[in-house]
Amino acid sequence: MKEVELKILDMSSVLKPSDSFALVLEEVGGEERKLALIIGAVEAQGIKMAERHYMPPRPFTHDLLLNVMAVGRLQCLKGVIYQVKNGIYSTYLYIRRADGEVDVVDARTSDAIVLSLRAGFPLYVYEDILEKEHLRNISSDGSSYTMSINSVDIDMLKRAMDEAVQCEDYERASQLRDEIRKRENEENNKN
Repeated sequence: MKEVELKILDMSSVLKPSDSFALVLEEVGGEERKLALIIGAVEAQGIKMAERHYMPPRPFTHDLLLNVMAVGRLQCLKGVIYQVKNGIYSTYLYIRRADGEVDVVDARTSDAIVLSLRAGFPLYVYEDILEKEHLRNISSDGSSYTMSINSVDIDMLKRAMDEAVQCEDYERASQLRDEIRKRENEENNKN
């Protein structure tokens, strides 16, 4: 599958007073398509610290991992976002061992982003995911946009449904209700 390189474009808080943030990643070159990931405050803090090259007095978890990898002569070559499901982005890290072999390790996307910023390896997304999930209807100032429903978790869908009902947008509320039911049925069928 074709991989498209990404860079961090912006991060902003959403759903006040929630502790959620929208992290916007942008395609490098090309069409400059954008992805929005909803992350928590702790993940946002880790990304901001890595962007600013802040080194804490004692190693945080990401720093510890990179230190252990260095001692073990492991090198992260790249991160690749390979899946988006129910608002959760999943990423593979490609790790080269000392013997030259490459292993693939599953990671949270927010962790992969922090490691990428700290260690300097590139972050990619599969082309088909970027095409399906990229932001649409972006306002001229970038302050509003439309996200794919797949990029949002079930709790956010429920809040959006409640807002749609309050605004008497019953068509949107019924679409959200249907998506919530679909996801809950999928989850129940797994168990």
